[in-house]
Amino acid sequence: MNIQNLTLGEFVSHDNVAQLKQVAELCEKHNIHTVECIIVDNWGVPRGKRLPTEQFLRNEGYGIANVVHTWQPRCEIEITPVQEIKDIHVQPDLSSFRVAGWAEGIGVVLCDTFTTDTHQPVDIDPRQMLKTTLKKFSDLGYTVNAATELEFYLFNPDGTPLFTSLQCYGINKGAELEPIILEIREALRKTGMLVEASNVEYGPSQIEINLRYSEAMKMADDTVLYKYIVRLVAQKHGLVASFMAKPMLGESGCGMHVHQSLVTKDGKNAFDATDGKGVLDSALMEKYLAGLMAYTKDLQVVNTPTINGYKRLVDYSFSPTQVTWGLDNRLVGVRCINGAKGSNRIEWRWAAADAHPYLVLNGALAAGYEGLTNDLPLPEMVTGDPHPEDKWDRLPNHPAEAIDNWEASAFARRAFSDAFVDMWAAVQRVELATFASQVTDWELARYKEII
Repeated sequence: MNIQNLTLGEFVSHDNVAQLKQVAELCEKHNIHTVECIIVDNWGVPRGKRLPTEQFLRNEGYGIANVVHTWQPRCEIEITPVQEIKDIHVQPDLSSFRVAGWAEGIGVVLCDTFTTDTHQPVDIDPRQMLKTTLKKFSDLGYTVNAATELEFYLFNPDGTPLFTSLQCYGINKGAELEPIILEIREALRKTGMLVEASNVEYGPSQIEINLRYSEAMKMADDTVLYKYIVRLVAQKHGLVASFMAKPMLGESGCGMHVHQSLVTKDGKNAFDATDGKGVLDSALMEKYLAGLMAYTKDLQVVNTPTINGYKRLVDYSFSPTQVTWGLDNRLVGVRCINGAKGSNRIEWRWAAADAHPYLVLNGALAAGYEGLTNDLPLPEMVTGDPHPEDKWDRLPNHPAEAIDNWEASAFARRAFSDAFVDMWAAVQRVELATFASQVTDWELARYKEII
C-alpha cells in the first residue's frame, strides 16, 4: 500500500494521520505481513482478529460480537446478561502499535471498542474506562506512572511443577530456568518493554519478571502483552504458564502488585514533593492513599475476579487479607515506599495475577483520584505485623459478600459505569452459581465412601 494515500477510519480523529503513516513505515521497515489487533475481554483474556497488513493500514478496524465484554471465562454466552448479541466496532489505538518480539513479520496493536450506530465508546470496555480515569488526572495536571509486578508458575504438561522445592531468589534454580526466562525477557524487550529483573519466587516453579515503570496506559497494555508472551514462550518449550491466583494448595499464590506515582507537568514525581505533613511527609501522597484505603473492599471483585482467588487470601502468605497500609511493609495491603529521589511511590498489593490489568489499574487510580478530590480519612498506619490484631478491617473472604459490596458501591459506579457494575455483578453471580453446582474431587474424597 502506498503510505502517501493512507486515510483514517471514521472512528479515528484526523489528528492521527501522521501517526498512521509512522505505523505504515514501521510495517514496511520490518516486513510486517500480519497485525494482531487485540481487545481484552471482561476476564482479561486477549481476543480479536489477525489482519493482513494491507487491510490493517486501511484503518477501518473490524466488527466483533458484543459478548466479548460480557461472557463467562470459557465464552459461555447463553447466560450472559445482555439484551441482544450484535456487533460492536473494534478500532486499533495506533499509539499502542509495536513490532512483535516473539515472531518475525508480526505487528501487534491494542484496540478500543465503539458502538456501531453512534460511534461512542462502549461503556463497559475496560480500556476505555481507564482512558476516562487518566483524563481526570490530566485535568488535575498529572500524568500517572505505574508498574505491575506479576507472578506466574511454570508447569509440565501433566500439571506438575518443574521443581518442587522452595527456592525463592535462588540463583542456581534460576540458572536451570534461564533458557526459558531469557527467551521471555528478550521477547518482552523486542516488543517494546524494558525488563528490570527476573527471579525465582516464593513457590515451587514460580517466577516473577519485573517491567520498568511507564505511563499507566502503556503499562496496562504491556501487562496484557506480558502475559500473552509468557504463555507463548512456555508453549514453545512444551510447558504451561499459569497466572492463576492459587494453582497449588499450600503454596504461594500469584499476585499483581501495582506501583503508582503522579508526575507533574514539568516531569517531576509529585509524591517526592515533601512538605513535612503526615507520616509520609507529603499531604498529596496521603490524600491519594486515603482514597485507596477508602474503597479497597468495594474493588474486591476486580482485584479477585475468580473463586479460586479467595484461596490466595491467607494470612502470612504475602497476600494481604486486611485493609492496612504501612511504610515499606510487605505484610500490609498498601506499601508506601519513600525511595531514592524521584522514586516515591505507592504499591497496591491486593490484586491477583489473574485479575484484569485495565480494571485493576482503573480501580486503584480512580480510588486515588477520589482521595485527591475529597477529604477522606486516612486509617492508622500499621507498624510491624498486623495479623494478630483484630482491629484492622478484613477483606471479604467469600465472593458473595464482595459482589454485594461492589453492586452497592456508589464509588464503583463513578469509577467504572452503571452498566459495567451491573454486568460484572451478574457475571460474578453466574460464576459463583456454576461453581456451587459442581461436584468436586474434595467432596468425593471426603464423603463418597464414608457417609
